[in-house]
Amino acid sequence: MIFSDESTFRLNYHMNRVWKRRGETKVVRNVKHSAKVNLWGCFSESGFGKLVLIRGILKSDQMVQIYQSGLLPSANKLFGTNSRDWVLLEDNDPKHRSKLAKTWKLQNGVKVMDWPSQSPDCNPIENVWALLKAKLRRKKINSVGHLLDTIKLEWKQISAEYARKLAQSCPKRCQAVIQNGGDWIPY
Repeated sequence: MIFSDESTFRLNYHMNRVWKRRGETKVVRNVKHSAKVNLWGCFSESGFGKLVLIRGILKSDQMVQIYQSGLLPSANKLFGTNSRDWVLLEDNDPKHRSKLAKTWKLQNGVKVMDWPSQSPDCNPIENVWALLKAKLRRKKINSVGHLLDTIKLEWKQISAEYARKLAQSCPKRCQAVIQNGGDWIPY
């Protein structure tokens, strides 16, 4: 199984909590529309694949380029060159389900796991994105280039053991969704 998804990382994103006494005025400045970086990434039980920078608005033709430049090299690294002994898990984003993307996956022998709609909490890559964002909040990052470099560095430092644990949690996640009647689960 290869777990994949896209995520947005914002420059200067901090969850600020401010304590003040009753009657005290506190001014908190924040950036309304900070610069951002959109990335696609993937991992399997054996480790992490490539991160791919998404430029502009992601459309199905760019998604196919990501499959070509990110998914296949990652699969080769994680499962052996030209192996198709894996299944792709991705959400039901229209770009993933577009005619162009489906055709590319069919022509390249990429098997895709059926996945219910409205179930992002089931895909373990969401935990990876949350971990990266938590690590970034602790750092002073002053440019988009620095943000991207820091994300790449942090991505490389995530352990294969973490990938293994997340991948192995997938059956439990699916069982929890079934037991909860298809509703939200706390993963």
